Amino acid sequence: MNFNLSLLAVVVLSLTAVFPAFAQSASLNVPRISGVWQWGQCMDGPAFECMLLEEDDALLTSRARAYRDAIDEVAQPKYDCAQMPLPHIWTDPYSYQIEQHQDRVIITYGKDDIVRTVWLDGHGHPSPEVYEYFYFGHSTGRYEDGALVVETSQFTFDPQGLNADFKLPSSTQKRVTERFSRDGNDLIMDVSTHDTFFLRGPWTFRTRSQPDPEPLALPWDCDLDGARQILRLLPTSYPDDPEIVREVP
Repeated sequence: MNFNLSLLAVVVLSLTAVFPAFAQSASLNVPRISGVWQWGQCMDGPAFECMLLEEDDALLTSRARAYRDAIDEVAQPKYDCAQMPLPHIWTDPYSYQIEQHQDRVIITYGKDDIVRTVWLDGHGHPSPEVYEYFYFGHSTGRYEDGALVVETSQFTFDPQGLNADFKLPSSTQKRVTERFSRDGNDLIMDVSTHDTFFLRGPWTFRTRSQPDPEPLALPWDCDLDGARQILRLLPTSYPDDPEIVREVP
């Protein structure tokens, strides 16, 4: 064997052992998206306006509007320190961290102590059973055309699953696709959400994030009593119903 080819093979094997994603990166054009990123800003419109699904948005089905009108604010899970759902979590102005590994990608948010695992295709990860549902769904990912494409399904029903501020729920039909790519030093994220029960069509937005030189300030450690303070000022829409009892553990 040619000496130069033998040397090259040794180098590649060494890099693969030390950096497991090296071989995959070389063949699939894997973007380097690991690091801490500042809160993403809308590329179409100011700040986070593009990420808001308004309470009267034309995308909402009649079922979504009926649910919005039927449930009152005091019943929202956010007052029990429930984490912000996907994709609404992207509207919160906090940095996030991405870690790329050979067989998975870990996304950690600077709020609510949220850690998501994206299982990369081709590594034999088991799929959930048809009856298994998760608050943040089940996420699988693949590298495609210089981007990480994440597809998430198997969500539980969530009374604040599309927007926790406007009482917009999501169903077990929710599907979220996120596409992460680089534009120079910036990270571009494209998000598309489908839910046949509550959305007439895909809800999409695009953001740009810049590197954050500071690490995430974790843990978030939600203060349950503090989260419930505002409830003292909120009247219930159903005064004849039993009082909502929230006991602090």
